[in-house]
Amino acid sequence: MKHTLTTAILTAMVLVAQADDRSTTEKARDTANTVVDKTKELVAEAGKATRTAWSRTTAYLSNEMAVYREGGNKTLADLAKEITEVKARTPGNAPAYFRTRLLALDEQREYLAKRLALLSPEHLKDRSSGPRHDFDQCVGDLEQAIDQANDDAGKVAKMTLDQP
Repeated sequence: MKHTLTTAILTAMVLVAQADDRSTTEKARDTANTVVDKTKELVAEAGKATRTAWSRTTAYLSNEMAVYREGGNKTLADLAKEITEVKARTPGNAPAYFRTRLLALDEQREYLAKRLALLSPEHLKDRSSGPRHDFDQCVGDLEQAIDQANDDAGKVAKMTLDQP
């Protein structure tokens, strides 16, 4: 990864240097800023890519109750770990709205675990509506909510540093 990044930086610098009439120092600074921004984007995407979204699992695609339920339970357990990690990154003096948001994520996950247990083999047959569809959609919503809370936890931490 280091060698690839170094090669990319050097290549970008050479191309930028040949592209316009700015000084080499200006070109290098602009290239460095661009590389830093792109690296931040890649790191952020890599962090989000660590989770396999529910909609891309074999359990999601399965019509077998045991496979679907096992995969759903594993996904919900993984999401519980992610919620715990967000909580750990959240400062103790975080605003009440943010702490409430984290509690809501836990409650949503618990609710989905109960709904999963109630699904029957008949429910699995219909992917486009009904309890299975609702469960699948709600798991996706929970994944997005966790991602958003995770992104916001860093912002909340920075904002709370300014408070006495």
